[in-house]
Amino acid sequence: MTEKAPRKTVERRGFFTKIGIGSAAAVVAAVAGKPEQAEAVIPPAGKGGSHYQESEHVKQYYRVNRY
Repeated sequence: MTEKAPRKTVERRGFFTKIGIGSAAAVVAAVAGKPEQAEAVIPPAGKGGSHYQESEHVKQYYRVNRY
């Protein structure tokens, strides 16, 4: 007599339970791992401000492109 091996079936309930638990864990990890608000860096005196200089090559660029 030959015995048949039991068939492996995918249980839907088990599958959906695992999906539900996995998604809940992902939401908890996302909420718990929220970083703190960063503080703005204030540049030292003399280093801040505009560094734009309208040099000769910039003026030529504006002339060529008619700005």
